[in-house]
Amino acid sequence: MKALYRIVAAVTVLLTVPAFYFMKLCRIVIDLGFVDAYFDDAFSVEDIINLIQQHGIELNEETFTLSENLATVLAPMKAPAIATLVFLCLMVLMVLAVFICSAFTNAKKVNLVFSVLGAVSVIGAIASFNSLSGVIISGEVPLSTIINALLADSSSAIAGIAALLGAGSLVDFVGELIICQLGTAFNAALIIFIAIAVWTASFILISLGEPKMPKEKKSRKKKS
Repeated sequence: MKALYRIVAAVTVLLTVPAFYFMKLCRIVIDLGFVDAYFDDAFSVEDIINLIQQHGIELNEETFTLSENLATVLAPMKAPAIATLVFLCLMVLMVLAVFICSAFTNAKKVNLVFSVLGAVSVIGAIASFNSLSGVIISGEVPLSTIINALLADSSSAIAGIAALLGAGSLVDFVGELIICQLGTAFNAALIIFIAIAVWTASFILISLGEPKMPKEKKSRKKKS
């Protein structure tokens, strides 16, 4: 039974890897300002990798460096962004912790703590990301302001087209952000952690109900 528990728990937590690769990470819905329509899309890690490969995008330190103008615009989003990142890192650590604990030890109580912490980290990431996107959705930092801050620091083709069309701001083209939420990959991760927690708790309860076998006393031979 111990081997069965360890195999099932280890294999189950590894399902988070294909879940985050193939399933959707985030869903975005934008109310387009120039037409009576919505932009509704979701993307996965696989989609991001394919996009990078198709367009030959090179990822380096400059890619993730914020300009002074953009950093100022995004300042109200700093706290929830950091909280989201912390919960995501904790989630990854709990995936590793549950796998190592399941594969190499019989510490069910420790594994139960790890799986519960994993579920909490997923819930925390979802809540923090909702707070992050809420800053944009509420209009505190409009989506158009973020895009204009991006374009102000680059000579992109989009900025040139917008200027030719006489659009002083991309708000007429982008519209408003309606929905921005973490996708099905995080729902799957939450289900996986809860399943492992229930699986572990059931084995702990079964072991508590089993009668303890008395230890055999070694008979001492009298010296003749």
